[in-house]
Amino acid sequence: MVSPQAERGVLMVWAAFVMLLVAGLIVAGTQRQQALNRMTRVEHSVAGQARAVAVAGVVDAFAWFRRQTVQPVTAFTPALDLAATPPVNETDDPAIGLVREYEISPSLWGRYEVRLTKVAEPYTDANGNGYYDEGEAFTDQDGNGQWDGMRETRDVSLERGLAGSGGVWLIESHGFLYRRQDLATPLGVSPNDRLATFRVASEIRRLTLTPPAAAALCADQGSSVTIGNRSRITGGTGSGVAFASASGSPSMASGSEVTGSPATTAQPSYDTSLEAVFGVSLTELRSMADVSTTSVEAIGSPIGDMTLNVIDGNATFDASNPLRGTGIVVVLGNCTIESGSNSFFGGLLWVGGNLTVRAPSYLRGVVVAQGTVDVRGVGGDYAEMNYDDGIIGELLFLMGQYRHTKAVYVPDSES
Repeated sequence: MVSPQAERGVLMVWAAFVMLLVAGLIVAGTQRQQALNRMTRVEHSVAGQARAVAVAGVVDAFAWFRRQTVQPVTAFTPALDLAATPPVNETDDPAIGLVREYEISPSLWGRYEVRLTKVAEPYTDANGNGYYDEGEAFTDQDGNGQWDGMRETRDVSLERGLAGSGGVWLIESHGFLYRRQDLATPLGVSPNDRLATFRVASEIRRLTLTPPAAAALCADQGSSVTIGNRSRITGGTGSGVAFASASGSPSMASGSEVTGSPATTAQPSYDTSLEAVFGVSLTELRSMADVSTTSVEAIGSPIGDMTLNVIDGNATFDASNPLRGTGIVVVLGNCTIESGSNSFFGGLLWVGGNLTVRAPSYLRGVVVAQGTVDVRGVGGDYAEMNYDDGIIGELLFLMGQYRHTKAVYVPDSES
């Protein structure tokens, strides 16, 4: 018979064994969790780096479109010709598209590919609706068992409702991350294995500038325009004031000066909308803007040279914050240029609400207003508007290049 002391001894031995076992399991579990955490951090890190590489491809492609001498761009064709004078080095592989490889850190390399446009696979448009519908016969050129439409970087002008080519481009960029252990071996070939891949996209669009008329002041309604004393509106080769046909005539004080060819003009086809003037929707215009704000102070005085500024709401320019500089200012609400502001602006001012202009002020280029317009001098000072097609042409040349209309985003599918 086992004594109670012996039993207690055996129990203590088993208890110690169980404690050691539990402690071992806890340590093993902790180590496993730490290992999983480390793996998760590494996976997140490489995915983030691959995304950054892909975004770099979008930035490079955007720059490529903007520096092309023929605008708008109707074909995406990055070139490589090191024997040319001067050398052409736009890509590492023109057969693929816009391609670059670069070292991120020792043994870690990135590569982005902004691939050439792949045209849609041929199909039979059985119902004649101009689109491929499921079940219609097609030529499976890549053998993936499904019809593939146009893909990779491509012109989407028609899809966005624009006539012609080159107005809107969708840029797709593939970013790859590699562990490079052998510099003599290409990326993706062992031992230089791929660690991660990421695909991003963005849209770019050309900004258009099409004032409703060649005039210093373009107003929606002739009857809504009041030109007071000491107002000087000069049309030059254009008109002083333009407005829609059958909308009445401006009210002009005897002390006002309105000149042009002719001084005032009623236009039968006349559209002051954002879409007509800039060729984009308000949402797109905001996304293209250098500054999009609710504050007049945020656009600066002077505004950034040759910049697009959108003010969502009313705007008042006074002596402490005059309207100055050269560029485009869009005010979605009422716009007031107060007396004593000494505003001196060159470019395109578009106002969605009422426009009030007091002296001394000088607006050169084109002013477009959809609401009422009240322009008048103060004391011995003049409020002036001067039509200048030269500055509009300069704006179009310098600012009518491609701009992002969609921020960089992740497409629905990965490839």
